[in-house]
Amino acid sequence: MQALLGFSRLQAGVVMAGGQEMITSESEKAAMFRFGVIAPLICRKFENKREEGAARTEILSQEIRFPDGAMRKVPERTLRSWVDRYRKFGLDGLYDGLRKDRQSKGRFQTVNEAILKRAEELRRELPERSAKTVIQLLTMEGLPAETVKLRTLQRHLKRVGATCAQIKKTGQIHQRWEQLYANDLWHGDTAHTVWLPDPINPNKMKRTKLIAFVDDATRVCTHAEFYFDEKLPNLIDTFSKALLKRGKPRRLLLDNAFIFHSTALETMCAELETELSFCRPRRPQGKGKIERLIRTIKEGFVNEANRGGFTRLEELNQAFQGWLETEYHQRIHSEIDQTPLERWQRDEDKLLAVTPQHIRRALMLRAQRKVQEQTGIVYLDGLEYLCSKDVAGQTVEVRWHVDTVDSIEVWVAGAFKELARLYERPTAVPRGPVVEVESYPTIASAKARMTQFRAATSASSQLGPPTDEFLTVDDFVKLVARFLERGLVAQEQERLAEFFKAFAPLRRADVEAGLKKSISVKGTALHLRYYLQYLEQIATKKRK
Repeated sequence: MQALLGFSRLQAGVVMAGGQEMITSESEKAAMFRFGVIAPLICRKFENKREEGAARTEILSQEIRFPDGAMRKVPERTLRSWVDRYRKFGLDGLYDGLRKDRQSKGRFQTVNEAILKRAEELRRELPERSAKTVIQLLTMEGLPAETVKLRTLQRHLKRVGATCAQIKKTGQIHQRWEQLYANDLWHGDTAHTVWLPDPINPNKMKRTKLIAFVDDATRVCTHAEFYFDEKLPNLIDTFSKALLKRGKPRRLLLDNAFIFHSTALETMCAELETELSFCRPRRPQGKGKIERLIRTIKEGFVNEANRGGFTRLEELNQAFQGWLETEYHQRIHSEIDQTPLERWQRDEDKLLAVTPQHIRRALMLRAQRKVQEQTGIVYLDGLEYLCSKDVAGQTVEVRWHVDTVDSIEVWVAGAFKELARLYERPTAVPRGPVVEVESYPTIASAKARMTQFRAATSASSQLGPPTDEFLTVDDFVKLVARFLERGLVAQEQERLAEFFKAFAPLRRADVEAGLKKSISVKGTALHLRYYLQYLEQIATKKRK
């Protein structure tokens, strides 16, 4: 029986602690004894009810030495009570004089559970709500909140982790995450950085704005550039350069700044089949990678550039690209244990290339604007364009390319109407004294370092494919005609255009290789679809 119950030493009120015997209290001795009795029913795994019943019968049939020294059997009702108490309250249930507060711990028997559940929902809905306000809301909703005491509700909310501090603490826990492959996700943001002489008023200094994108998986800065403002054209310019250098991202995660919320950018991403998303307001935790990049740029480049003697934006950007190529992309990143360039090169076969024509198509921005009735002026991104009197007072659609700001297209009812030229107002002569902004003094060592970065900049160091590596539709038609050594009729040209639309982008080298192979087998006199079959196989294989 001792082997069955396994409590011989517990009967004597002795437990082992750190290899030494420790005498327990009377209440604890009783609890340990009772656990030893019911242990076979609690700890063992029974295959069926019959085995459990046999173990119960064996316990009830044996005489056991109780803590008072008497030998007697355990009554069935007592055994059932001990098992129930343990399963309900754990080891606490086996102590003598089980307190009422232990029996009711975790339960509010006099309070409707529905009221407590709704109270928790109201608190989580707005953590700053006091318990008194929660009770008032419960009453407004028609629930019998008068049955809930204020202290009782406070204890309940604390027990379920619904105090204001607990909710906010839970919301501050964030798991680290990153994408699996390059171009799965780009982060974008802006920052105020280097001081340069204002090009409009060289007697003043103006702070440049950095617009930057970083790849989530590789930490490669897909492109970043300094501008004198944060207007939409500069954002589109940075994004388009990043596309040409690094390929197309599947998703774009941007800050909630006003510059990023534009129909033009949304339309452009839709054209490129790129998902556009934004960080939640006042929740900067998802911006960690882009903010870390900006911090690295400020610490590694901006601090030096402010003392590098720059006077023109072009010089600053030239040096910055050199710093990115020779410093940032070549330095081992602590989070990925390799350089961003090495990590990028692992995924080069998975990148989705973008042709200049595709980008230009996506960059054809559109917007609805009202032409001023008295002046014929239409406003776009802070610039003024002069329209003819024929459209004055009308609501028109303006279309423009980000790299062409000297004119815009004016469309009315879906038809092209006219070209509106940029209107420049005469510059007023400033009056009064000019307030100069103190600039950073030039340091010879910093200036020499910036000169070194400018010299390191080279177009060949871009990670993306050269832009002339991909064919336009006209180049594709001419290339096929040259290899087949004949002029193509209109139907053949249309067939080639349809093929290009279905399988672009097409690399020049791949098309030439496919044409050479097909011509070497059958010559140049066959139907056009024969040669396109070879090109389709190559294009499909490249996509996979």
